[in-house]
Amino acid sequence: MSHPQVTDTAAVDLTGPRAQLLLALADDELVTGHRAAYWTGIAPSLEEDLAFSTIAQDELNHADVWFQVLLGDEVADVRAGVDALAFGREPDAYRHAIVCERPPRDFADTLARHWCYDRFDAIRLTALTDSSDAAIAAVATKLTHEERYHLEHADHWFRRLAAGGDVARGHLEAALRAVLPEALGLFEPLVDEDRTVAEGLLPVPHAELRRRWSEVVATMLDEVGLGELAPGSRDAPPADAGGGRDGRHSADFTDDVWPEMTGLYRAHPGARW
Repeated sequence: MSHPQVTDTAAVDLTGPRAQLLLALADDELVTGHRAAYWTGIAPSLEEDLAFSTIAQDELNHADVWFQVLLGDEVADVRAGVDALAFGREPDAYRHAIVCERPPRDFADTLARHWCYDRFDAIRLTALTDSSDAAIAAVATKLTHEERYHLEHADHWFRRLAAGGDVARGHLEAALRAVLPEALGLFEPLVDEDRTVAEGLLPVPHAELRRRWSEVVATMLDEVGLGELAPGSRDAPPADAGGGRDGRHSADFTDDVWPEMTGLYRAHPGARW
């Protein structure tokens, strides 16, 4: 283990609309990946142990890619810069939605959140393929193909539990009742979203992404007889499930995810492993 100088990311503007969009993209993936990794070694089957380990690895890799897009040529050591963004910020500098940081209450809850999030991510990535920023559009196009497998996995479990008898269906329904309202926090507007949309960085606002997501989710819920669970067009996330895009996070992040995720990095500043 060596200790080179920590890359200074202070020169990188993290306040502009492009940076805020990329932080939301990267942080959603980073924290979702961290939570997915919980099931490594303890999932209810070896197949799902491997599946969630792979999903976690993919999400962390996608966070890495978005951080690289954000850094561009602004830092000399991109690898150190990515680590600084991922692990070197204070909790209120993260822009992920609150639903991403919630602990895995049980496996059904994880599967419900997996379905809600990956349905959202697919819609967001598809929209971003038309971004006015060439780098963002290129990465979104690439990740759309990679995320297809996550979506297939999520949809498979959604349908399997819905058709799995009273017990399995009951677990899914209870999980969706908890997760669907919190998932609305994924659609909170970004800091300076009007400018982000006006510049074409995010081709459509989060309100439109929510409309597209709600349409897909409601259709799929109807197909399995759970249509009454679909959020209404005027529903807002619960008070304690909003604010993530502004850096306001729950104790699930500040007291659990963030200390664990960043602990080694903070304990050995500048270390290169």
